[in-house]
Amino acid sequence: MVKVSIRVQSGAARFDVAVQAESVELAVRLVEGRYSASSVWVSGLDVLSGDGRDARTRIDGSWQTHALAA
Repeated sequence: MVKVSIRVQSGAARFDVAVQAESVELAVRLVEGRYSASSVWVSGLDVLSGDGRDARTRIDGSWQTHALAA
């Protein structure tokens, strides 16, 4: 289980959302589906233990996972 911070940008509007999912890919697909006309980047990642508690593994970055042409 992962908790992913995702940055969404559409034109001048930019905001972050947090998603908890089975994988990073699933979290990104959920956000892409909700904000399909926007660019989406993974901005942070927490790996959770099997019981949902924070396993104290955190990865920060700015990896672009999807961008649509305007």
